[in-house]
Order: sequence, then C-alpha cells, then structure tokens
Amino acid sequence: MPRRARKEINSKFIHIMIQGINREYIFNKEKDVEVYLKIIKEKLKSFDVYIVTYCIMNNHAHFLVYSQDINLVSKLMKKVNTSYAIYYNKNHDRCGYVFRDRFKSEEIISRKYLINCIHYIHNNPVKAKICNNQSEYKFSSYKEFKNKEYLINKNKVLKILSTYNIDLNTILIKDSTDYNFMDDEDLKDKNNLKLQVLDEFLRKKNIINISVLKYDNKYLKEISIIMNKKYRFTQKEIAEIIGVNRLKIHRLIHE
Repeated sequence: MPRRARKEINSKFIHIMIQGINREYIFNKEKDVEVYLKIIKEKLKSFDVYIVTYCIMNNHAHFLVYSQDINLVSKLMKKVNTSYAIYYNKNHDRCGYVFRDRFKSEEIISRKYLINCIHYIHNNPVKAKICNNQSEYKFSSYKEFKNKEYLINKNKVLKILSTYNIDLNTILIKDSTDYNFMDDEDLKDKNNLKLQVLDEFLRKKNIINISVLKYDNKYLKEISIIMNKKYRFTQKEIAEIIGVNRLKIHRLIHE
C-alpha cells in the first residue's frame, strides 16, 4: 500500500521573494547572479536551511526554503542580502539600499500549495517570456534537478519532499498554470486554522468573548506566543484577527 501523503506541513517550508528597491534591476549581468548564488552557497554552510527551489530574475528572485527552525531563514537571508548589497554597490558605483524591504515571505501550509509553489518558481522565466521552456533558463533550480547541482542538495531535498509524496517527476513536470499566491483555497485553510487555534484557546480559558484578550495582557501574550511560535502566524496576522495594534503583539511576544 502506498504511503499516504501528509497534508499539513506545519510551516517548515517558506516561500521567499526578494526585490530590488523601486523594482530596479539588481542582477544586471550574469556575474551578478553568479555572485549572489555563490554568497548563498557559502552562507548556507552555517545554517540548517535547505534551498528547495529557486529562480533569479533581473529585478527579483524567488526561493522555496526548508528548515526545522524557521527563525534561521530570516538570519540567513539577512546575511546573504547584506553581503550582496555591499558587492553590488561597490561594483556598480552606487550607494544606498539595494533591496526593497528585507524580503517577502509566505509560509507553506499544505501539500497542494507546496507543489504549486515549486511549479510557480520554475515557471517564472516562461511567464515573463524570457524562454519557452523551464529547462532553457540558466538561473533556476530546474536545471539543477535535471543536471548538475550547485545550490541544491538534490538528495536531501528529494528525501524531504518524499515525506509529502513529491518526487523528481512531480518537480519537473511542465506546468504553465498562472498561480495566484496565495490562492483562495489556501487563504481559506489558513484563516480557518487561525480561528481554530483562537477558539480552542478561548474554550480552555473559559473566555466567552474575544474582546477580553484586548484588555488582558496575560492572556493576549499567551495566545500571541502560541500563534506565533507554534503555528508561525505573523504578528500582523495575530493583531488583525484579535483586533489590536501589531506593535502591542510585538512587545508582548518579546518582553
């Protein structure tokens, strides 16, 4: 009997997008991309983080990463982008910010979304009409899965993905679907999970109305830590569903 795929992924996968400030090109030449990939490869040695898929475009890049400790992902990306910004400013006779914000990230919450994200990342250059086929594009993990690996630890990544019944054929399948991240179904799943976690907490504490949390810092801190640390909801998401200021959530979590 085939192994049943796990549906819930529990936020060990993160979809990351970096973008140039003002949407400017930050990878003007092939050398720029090569330097960025080299920096990532070097920094990865110090972090228990795996690049699952990636694609580098002219003014942005996508990464799907995996880690048992998601906090490491933020630290990794900070080091990578700082190092690249120093290189880029020096070699392009400029100063100031290179990246728009630190990076954008989205947690992967289902097997379906994981597969969609893999295909979406690999299909970026096709969608941008840079090439006709994913295998033609030089700076994405698609080629690494088909040929020689560089940034991807192919055996390790395939072993991780096999837990969710995702194999090499699933990764390399030609897929031109124009995915909308996050799609409606995934948003619904995530919103339902938020409500379930919150309802369960209120029930255990015998709290009848959610408004109690707004004025009771003890309970607000407790549920905020649960939602942030265990379920990986962002401080903004927690603040919105409870109806309080995001800075208050941040202060309670870190005090």
